[in-house]
Amino acid sequence: MKPPEQIETERLVLRKPRMEDAPAVFSGWVQDSEVTHFLTWRPHENIGQTESLLAKGIAAWEGDVRFPFIIALKNGGLIGRIELHIEGHRVELGYVMNKLFQGKGYMTETVKAIIDWAFQQPVIYRVYATTSVDNIASQRVMEKTGMLREGLLRKYVVHPNISDEPRDSYIYAIVK
Repeated sequence: MKPPEQIETERLVLRKPRMEDAPAVFSGWVQDSEVTHFLTWRPHENIGQTESLLAKGIAAWEGDVRFPFIIALKNGGLIGRIELHIEGHRVELGYVMNKLFQGKGYMTETVKAIIDWAFQQPVIYRVYATTSVDNIASQRVMEKTGMLREGLLRKYVVHPNISDEPRDSYIYAIVK
């Protein structure tokens, strides 16, 4: 099962990444230390790292597990990325957005669209994501989409921009 290569919302287009996205992705968010603070990878130092990320994302679409989407405004401009990991009856989400577009409801709109698509699939029963206990903005996105905090995952993930030691995370999920 694969998601469609493009999903539209009221204000956004979620689409399969393209190599020509590299300059906008690099300047928009992957090199920004504030945006990547809670992520599991360090900010990109050069566009070559971004091109590699995009190439891996494009190649992932050939399989049946990972599906990264670029988030674009309908009136133009790339503003972020969301990735689905399909694991049998579950879909895990991970996302990132250019800080200039945070706080405007775009990520909530994106996550809702992915949840809607997932729950239209007969075999998907759960959509979930984890986030740092300190990442209040991400927690709010999940809560606004109807996801519930299910628990605390102690020493769950390394956020290399904060510490080399595993840090606590919350797990959120919604089920049909």
